[in-house]
Amino acid sequence: MKRFLNFATIFTLLWLSTGCERNNPEPNAKLTPQERTLVNYPWRLVDVTDANGRSIPQNQLNLETQLIYLFDIQFFENNITKALDRVSRQVINGGTWYLVEDAKVLDVEVSQFKGKFAVGELSSSKLTLKNKVPVNGVEQDANLVFQPVVQ
Repeated sequence: MKRFLNFATIFTLLWLSTGCERNNPEPNAKLTPQERTLVNYPWRLVDVTDANGRSIPQNQLNLETQLIYLFDIQFFENNITKALDRVSRQVINGGTWYLVEDAKVLDVEVSQFKGKFAVGELSSSKLTLKNKVPVNGVEQDANLVFQPVVQ
């Protein structure tokens, strides 16, 4: 009887461990390397630069662009994105994201942050999105420079 109980225990443990393996595929398995980089951390806007890389003072940006400085943008595997308040970490709003055109364009739809942004750089330490931004009331080419938020 003791041998039977030992055998049953071992068999049950093996069955449970193999069952768990099949039900829990590797995280991020279906994501491209660029998408995996995007979903690893929340991203924080740290600078807006002109086409030549010079910083544009925040007070010259329109209100919509200035508001992005207040949030961390989190991208999730299921193409959901959320804007988190930097201080309280509460979700302020959310929407969707898609990396399109061979990962050259990030299509985002969140309140105060919508559009198709050309991806200038996407690495584990920096995300640069290119778009037109109103500066002193005049639209000009600009780079939105983000860094990952390591918590």
